[in-house]
Amino acid sequence: MRVRTCFFLALATAFLGLGLRHLVPVTPVDAEYRAVVRAYDPATRP
Repeated sequence: MRVRTCFFLALATAFLGLGLRHLVPVTPVDAEYRAVVRAYDPATRP
């Protein structure tokens, strides 16, 4: 594959990712997920 083609595909992938990031809403994490993460966090363990 040519360098120019790879560069174009990399740019297209980056712009597609940025576009999707701005178009698709991100769901905030819920309380249950935060409780699980907090349970496995070594900083909060006794």
